[in-house]
Amino acid sequence: MGARLASDHRLSFAVLGPLLVSRAGTPLTIRSGRQRALLGALLIRAGGTVSADELVDGLWGDRPPAAAHATLQTYVMRLRRSLADTTEPRLIRTEPGGYAIHPEPDRLDLTRFRRLRDDATTAAERGDLAEEARLLGAAQALWRGRLLADLPSLGAGHDLAAQLEEQWLALVERRYAAELELGRHAEIVGDLHALVADHPLRERLWAQLMRALHESGQHAQALDVYRRAGDALADELGVAPNTELRELHLAVLTATPEPGGPPPPGAPAWLPRANRDFTGRAAEIDLLRTGLRGGADTWVITGPGGVGKTSLAVHAAHLVRTRYPDGQLYLNLRGTESRPVDPGAALERMLRGLGVPGRAIPASPADRAEEFLSILADRNVLLVLDDAADERQVRPLLPRTTTSAALVTSRHPLAGLEQAKVIPLDLLSERDALQFIRDTVGARRVDGEPRAAAEIARYCGGLPLALRIATARLEWRPHWRLDRLAVRLADERRRLDELRVGDLDVRANLSYGYHRLDEPHRRGFRLLAMLDAPDFPAWVAAPLLGLDPDPAEDLVEALVDARLAVCVGRDTLGQVRYRLHDLLRTFGRELAAAEDIEPRSALRPVFELWQALAERADRGLAHLPLCRAPAGTPGPALAGELATLLLADPLAWFEAEWLSLRAAVEQSSALGLAEQTRGLAVASAAFCDLQARFADWEHVHRIALRHPETRADPVLLQQRGVLHCRRRRFAAAHADFTAANEGFAAGGDAGGAGYARHGIGWAHEWSGRQEQAREHHRAALEHFAAAGDRYGEVDVLCSLGAIERRAGRFAAAESYLSRADELARRLADDALLVATTLELGRLRHAAGYPERAVAYLEECLGTARLLGDPDMVTSVRLYLADSYLRIGGTDLAERHIRTALAAAERQDNALIHGWATRLLSRVPGAPGTALLLAERAVAIAEQLESPFEFARALRQFGNTLAAAGRAEAARHSLARAAELLTASGLHAEAGEARSELDACAAEQLRS
Repeated sequence: MGARLASDHRLSFAVLGPLLVSRAGTPLTIRSGRQRALLGALLIRAGGTVSADELVDGLWGDRPPAAAHATLQTYVMRLRRSLADTTEPRLIRTEPGGYAIHPEPDRLDLTRFRRLRDDATTAAERGDLAEEARLLGAAQALWRGRLLADLPSLGAGHDLAAQLEEQWLALVERRYAAELELGRHAEIVGDLHALVADHPLRERLWAQLMRALHESGQHAQALDVYRRAGDALADELGVAPNTELRELHLAVLTATPEPGGPPPPGAPAWLPRANRDFTGRAAEIDLLRTGLRGGADTWVITGPGGVGKTSLAVHAAHLVRTRYPDGQLYLNLRGTESRPVDPGAALERMLRGLGVPGRAIPASPADRAEEFLSILADRNVLLVLDDAADERQVRPLLPRTTTSAALVTSRHPLAGLEQAKVIPLDLLSERDALQFIRDTVGARRVDGEPRAAAEIARYCGGLPLALRIATARLEWRPHWRLDRLAVRLADERRRLDELRVGDLDVRANLSYGYHRLDEPHRRGFRLLAMLDAPDFPAWVAAPLLGLDPDPAEDLVEALVDARLAVCVGRDTLGQVRYRLHDLLRTFGRELAAAEDIEPRSALRPVFELWQALAERADRGLAHLPLCRAPAGTPGPALAGELATLLLADPLAWFEAEWLSLRAAVEQSSALGLAEQTRGLAVASAAFCDLQARFADWEHVHRIALRHPETRADPVLLQQRGVLHCRRRRFAAAHADFTAANEGFAAGGDAGGAGYARHGIGWAHEWSGRQEQAREHHRAALEHFAAAGDRYGEVDVLCSLGAIERRAGRFAAAESYLSRADELARRLADDALLVATTLELGRLRHAAGYPERAVAYLEECLGTARLLGDPDMVTSVRLYLADSYLRIGGTDLAERHIRTALAAAERQDNALIHGWATRLLSRVPGAPGTALLLAERAVAIAEQLESPFEFARALRQFGNTLAAAGRAEAARHSLARAAELLTASGLHAEAGEARSELDACAAEQLRS
């Protein structure tokens, strides 16, 4: 039946140093030492199974508790709870004989370390030295210390720890060898000083430090390093420096100073001071450093205001300045100010810098451009042209030689510049934003308040300007705790006031693009900023502004050009999606408030359009009805036009829009738009069910039922009852179905009452009360007949057939199911046919015809796959596996079971997990493994609100005990299973359990 919704917030793990766990950049604290040790033991073997015995040994050593394996299972459960494993795909999986963790490859530092190392080897093999150095540097940065340094029994004492430390040191030496080959001598001196201090016996590191100093002209320092290396080796090992160090020492003694020292007299050196706290942008820096070392290029760094274009340009220019000994010119072209610098004035300034006397500078801009180009013809000069307005301003200032280069920054892409290479800058990642804060205010303060640091990074939205302002305030006030600033920034109404210091002002920076727009575009920006949706397609602007889709798209694209919105790519429908970053949204809402725009009335048209489209998409899903379909709203006229374009594949539309729809439910509710909240929740329930997004389903229905006018809404209650059944909460389901039935009856809705009575019957059925279930299903059948709801009739006939099958009344079951199948075929509905074919297959299996069952179930599996119902597919696989086991198809059975187990892990579906584990224990294999699996199935089933599922697990456990020769325990388990199956109305299975009990007793007597 059900699966679970994968959370958007993924867990990250780090084991190269003390164990760290984080979610979305925020550290996650696991206080239990045993849980941390368990997690560490699994992570260092990520992707592979760690046996229960190994885990017990790692947790307790030679003093395990009496019930060590059961206690271990408890710790696994608690660890999953600590990791909030219910809100994202299951990480820790139960495997035969042990457990395994399967984090995403980019979410475990050990996996990333090995991948980066291997990628660096590949880069070296193809001769890409710069890429090799970059990849090795990225791998090096992951190292925070010895493996699991805070868990000595698993980390520092583990054989893997020593292996990894040696691999890391070898990798570091490879990295700096590549850096030296690339000529980055001065840049790596500081790193190498720190490394030799930490690892004084690594002779290759000493040699690399000597070479870096020598080749950057620091000969005396290089000789001093040789002396220090000799002292360290003599003191610790009693040996002299190796041949490489001695030969390098001789080379330094006999060398002459290398070229690349100070620039010639009179060469301009106009670069601003490099930022000491420059962080991130590793890929962009490598690209610029490699490109600018070659010269003869124009590079354009483009991006929104405050994103760090100037910082990157200046940083990169400093890294390559020795390549341009004839000067480095920097000009602020003031392109974002009211009067940008005139190209003629810019040329005059650069000509003077290159030594041309004022009286010799030509009067006309064209003549100045010719003079400028002629001077650059035989010089190596780097131009940094900051804040360019447009191509017209920049073009006359660019060199056209093979020896000089230009680095241009602009808010505009300057696509008209011939042969320019463009580097677009986006916001900093969460990791780089946190590193920015750490580098600026210090590791001690950040490590002391990691949560507050993460909040500051999030409120700054990854915008370097905002981070610079926030960290400047913290530097200015060292007595402030980080959480004080985080609390101030948390208030959206004053956030932009807080992000201002000296002449740095985020609000003023964002205002530039806004004030260049005309009023219709300004209004569009203000209204889009009011939406909580994380991203949106361009047509969302249409209902906001009363436009058709094409003009709405033009408006959004104009906002992108003005750097007031960004394009984030295409969704599963191929739509381009856009977003406003957090500070832009804050800025836009501030402007909207100043204009007295009332959010409720402004945003209602968007919610109405989303609701109308969702209702149309819902009607197109291949899904059995959850309740009587609501009439729905007619919706705006635009919905019909867009439906033609967007809803050819309703499931794909829901997937593309889901995060926006979920945000629309939350925001419409917060604005008091109960009708739209209800409509969106009702229309999305079938999608959530079909995709097993149960956490999302629960979330939106909780919100929709919050309003006084919807609290007793029978459709919402009916849908939530179905959700409770999917979650195996049958008492809660019964309560919701009963309340829904009262509401439908009060409104005279016979069809709705049919679904509610069917739901009540379903809750009784799964709780083992078959007679009460039969009574409610029959009542539901009468309601459906009265309402003319043939779909509901088919569904309830299947339920009645299942009850008769469990009771062993196969003829009665056949009668119900034949009626259901005939009606489903008349309706030609694939979802109904899957349901009837499944039940007919189960009946054949129960009646002792497993070969016939396989034929029905294989047909059912194929159709369920086409419908895209993962929950149904998984259930059918297990029914198939049961039938294959009956006819000796062990390999096919095991394949289906293991596929279902993997799905259960992903979906967090305890019923499927227990059922699959129970079936797996029947697959021929080692008796010990079968017992372990059967026992685990009992433990899982015991947690379900279904006595007959528990009874089935007990029955299989009893049979497994009997096969292992433990007759007394087997008899006890089988007797309890037979008792529960009888009480639950499953008389056929109860009879089989009693026969197995008699056979066990007879075997015990014989032995």
